[in-house]
Amino acid sequence: MNDVLRATGASGIANWTRRFDRLLWVLLLCLLVLVLAEGWLNGVLLQARMSSFGDVAPTTWPRLLKNGLFLALAVAAAAKITMARRWRSFRTDADVALAVLFVVLVVAGLVSGSSPSLIAQAIFVYLRGAIIFYAWRALAPDPVQVRRFVLVLAPLVAVHALAGILQLAVGRQAYLWLGWNDMTWADINRAQGLFKHPNDLGHLLALAALGIAAVLAARPRRPARWWSAFGVVLLGLAATQSRESILAALAGLVVIPLVNGTRKRIVFACAALVVLFAAVPLVITPSNRAEWSRRFDGVVNAVKAPSGSRPTPQPTQSPAPGPTAAATPSQDQASQPAPTQPASTQPAPAEQPSPVTQPAAPPPAEREIRVLYAQQAFDLWRHRPLLGYGTGQFGGYVAYQNNPRWNEDPRFGPNGFDMHGFYTETVDSFWLHLWVETGAIGALAYVGWLFLLIRPLLTASRRARRKSDASGERTLPSPALPWAIATMAVAFLVAFLSISLEDPLFPALLFTVLGIAWTVGLARHAAPDLPRQRVDEADRPLRIGMVIVSEYEANPRVRREAEALAARGDDVTVLALNRAGAPREEMIDGVRVIHLRVSKYRGDSALAYLRLYGAFFVRATAWLIRRPRAFDLVQTHTMPEAMIFTAAAQKLARTPVLLDVHDLTAQLFASKFSPRGLVMRGIQLSTRAAFAFADEVLTVHEPYAETIRAMTKRPLTIVLNSPDERLFPPREHRPPATDGDIVFSYHGLLAPRHGLANLVEAVAQLHREMPRVRLQILGSGDALAALRVQVAEGGLDGIVSLPDGLLPITSIPPALERVHFGVLPSQLDPWTREVLPTKLMEYMALGVPVISFRNRVIVRHFPDDAITFVDPADVANLVAAMRGLASDPERARKQAERASVALVPLQWRQQKVTYLALIDRLARRRSRQPVPGPQAAARTHVGAIPRQREGTHDREGTHQHEGTRQREETTSAAVTTETT
Repeated sequence: MNDVLRATGASGIANWTRRFDRLLWVLLLCLLVLVLAEGWLNGVLLQARMSSFGDVAPTTWPRLLKNGLFLALAVAAAAKITMARRWRSFRTDADVALAVLFVVLVVAGLVSGSSPSLIAQAIFVYLRGAIIFYAWRALAPDPVQVRRFVLVLAPLVAVHALAGILQLAVGRQAYLWLGWNDMTWADINRAQGLFKHPNDLGHLLALAALGIAAVLAARPRRPARWWSAFGVVLLGLAATQSRESILAALAGLVVIPLVNGTRKRIVFACAALVVLFAAVPLVITPSNRAEWSRRFDGVVNAVKAPSGSRPTPQPTQSPAPGPTAAATPSQDQASQPAPTQPASTQPAPAEQPSPVTQPAAPPPAEREIRVLYAQQAFDLWRHRPLLGYGTGQFGGYVAYQNNPRWNEDPRFGPNGFDMHGFYTETVDSFWLHLWVETGAIGALAYVGWLFLLIRPLLTASRRARRKSDASGERTLPSPALPWAIATMAVAFLVAFLSISLEDPLFPALLFTVLGIAWTVGLARHAAPDLPRQRVDEADRPLRIGMVIVSEYEANPRVRREAEALAARGDDVTVLALNRAGAPREEMIDGVRVIHLRVSKYRGDSALAYLRLYGAFFVRATAWLIRRPRAFDLVQTHTMPEAMIFTAAAQKLARTPVLLDVHDLTAQLFASKFSPRGLVMRGIQLSTRAAFAFADEVLTVHEPYAETIRAMTKRPLTIVLNSPDERLFPPREHRPPATDGDIVFSYHGLLAPRHGLANLVEAVAQLHREMPRVRLQILGSGDALAALRVQVAEGGLDGIVSLPDGLLPITSIPPALERVHFGVLPSQLDPWTREVLPTKLMEYMALGVPVISFRNRVIVRHFPDDAITFVDPADVANLVAAMRGLASDPERARKQAERASVALVPLQWRQQKVTYLALIDRLARRRSRQPVPGPQAAARTHVGAIPRQREGTHDREGTHQHEGTRQREETTSAAVTTETT
């Protein structure tokens, strides 16, 4: 029945996933078509005028529809990722960098007075292209789907290119045929195609040219149709005379052979064609040659006479009228498409200067506006270098839409930011206005994010080249990889000369190319290498980090797991509490142990526990944060669960984090303190947060697993807290000699809830009947002082042996050599109700009969004839139980034998296989040993542990949740330990 339900649920999820895929394809296609057609729709169909400074362009339905498509695409991508449960694949360095950039933009805005709505608007404009990138990653398409998508868009790109060629060839009439009434660009012979600005057409065709060049460089054969398409695109690019697009395309072509590592002649031929086609408009239209010359002179003039500098006549006798300080539009508009008067036109002097008057130095004819803006922006940045003047408040589309007179802000100078008569509403450099708005932190965060977007592509390209060199075959990277890397180079360069990274067109194109490279290019090069990588990783020792708020030497579970890893050759480092006299770092049985300078606390003060945990947390976090990539996996051990947050740096670096729940902190604190206090509520909240933070959860038995499942949906594995056979090898029961001492024992945590005062009193009473009775207590804890007083006042110094100090786990077996009976006299409380102490099974392994309290976990795994139960563990019951075992050797022998049989399926050698398989799986490599039993898609991995029923062992069956138990239930044995 469960299998049918699971299959039905999986089928339903698959159906919904396919629907979201179709929706994402439709939204992506509609958005890109609208972005490519928006300029023509606004400029021709709707006749929305080009805005001039001081006026905000009207909002049109294409713009509203475009923003709606962006939001719908974001929602659909998030829903697809959630439905497919693929959110873990969205924790790359680039994803983390985007989150950091988001925070920086918010902080930069809040610090400098940007309103929340302005910050939100700016973040949407700056980062909306990333929505397309994540939509591609949510789709995870195959190459066939990508090819079809590109083929659908290719005709629209071709229409733009042909429109530009037509405008170059025909002139003004072609602009009119396409519906353009504004002849601004026709007058200077710059083709705009179906866009409002030639640079937009140039950006589109430059990226298309790079894509075709990447294909030509990757194909062993280069069909004529690809060269024909390349020629059409280049001719359209040349028609735009977009200097930034042509230069950026050349830079991108240089990148392609660097990524491929070969076929340089093909790419250099493509670059030569770019230069050749770009020269065509210069040859046939003299105005284009004049425009290039004018721009070059403008840069030189701006350097000679920077912003704020105005050469004026310098009379030697009396001031003479001269030009005003404010530049006229004709003086500083080297970036304008058409100056209002010729650049060379200057007011002619009415007469020759007198002999006593020096001639005035003529002002520069024109100055490049971007240089003038950069000079002013640099001065502004020096005053606020870190977080700038506020997100969305300077120089971009967002600043202009929010305040058309943004440049008059007195923070930008006594007279505001000098626009030098240039009619545009924005500063024509994305990097410039981002640098001023968000300071060095914001600009560097943005650049870092862009770099991390292409770093995996660079890695995949290098891997492909290494494979090619090793095999001797000329295997090139997927064309998507060099195309995306070259596109990023174009994006970085053109952002210096325009606000391309926030305009409606370029981010959509950029992140479409990146999305294709991430989903198709990376997948193509990961698949062939996967088997080789797995073999290499299986042979390489894992680097495992562990964190435990306990003394490592005395914690049996941590030592078992760490030594199991070290024994197979893994590199294990454990951060643990300080031990008196221990060095800061030492090797213990192949495990590197770092003793942080924090000592254990035992007592009844909640605040003291919090200070202990807090001090250890700070030191462990400081140690780990300096080594974010030092481990393949980090395993943190309770208590408390919140200690997992010490591995935050590793989590950000995409290192898996495993939470090993020995004990539940909330249950332990409930047994010591008020369950309704503020401390308890904080512990419960931190526990839930810790489970959400972990990649997977490991625990010690099914009752704990049931509690944890109610708090998280993280994958859960049960590894029993069994004794290590190396230290506690199975042996037969050793009865006391007829003339020797009868030694009872307790070892572990010395706490009042464990009833040790009752045990000492019971031994004192039994000693009067049986003078050979002795008691050995080993361990440490806050009850030790009271026990010393009790033993001294009762005159039991020769009867009761108390510890002098903490013993490491390796010293426990020799200390139990002379022990005949073990006693666990704990009182039931919220914590002990769900524990099966390790010491119980350690006694059983050594053939020592045990007297123990009863709880639901113990009786679940051991029948009544394997343990002498005391209910409750008071003095009278303890005396009777101890007397019964000490006076009946045959009963003690049978109990020890029955316990040894019950212990067989709980042995560590079986649990170790499950533990090592979990570590290997989380560290993303194949297990060294097969995991026994089926490990299908179950969320909980449990070792095969029998359930005792009426004195028998049932080794078959499968555990199921309440309400669906229609087959025989298999219980997972569990052992929880109190660390000494």
